[in-house]
Amino acid sequence: MRRIVACVAVAIAATAIASPAQAHERGCYEDYLRDGRTIEVFCDHGRPGRFRAVAHCTNGLGVWDEDGTVGRVRGESSVAECTSLLGYPRVNGYHVDWL
Repeated sequence: MRRIVACVAVAIAATAIASPAQAHERGCYEDYLRDGRTIEVFCDHGRPGRFRAVAHCTNGLGVWDEDGTVGRVRGESSVAECTSLLGYPRVNGYHVDWL
């Protein structure tokens, strides 16, 4: 019984760790730039209009979100950059805010 509980706990932890990096919005695709600190998101399908990429950032000391520029569906991309005064910031996933 303990082994089953331990295996389930490890599986949940592995999924939780891997999930942010696999975040993907339907109709959108991303490109990571500048050593993983910047993400550029393009949306070809989905709601018409504008959107903003929101990068999920980490530097080993904490986690936070950074809003990107405003993009247009089937037009301009949205670029979000992780910045930090301490540690080495990197993108650990993203989501799209539809405007």
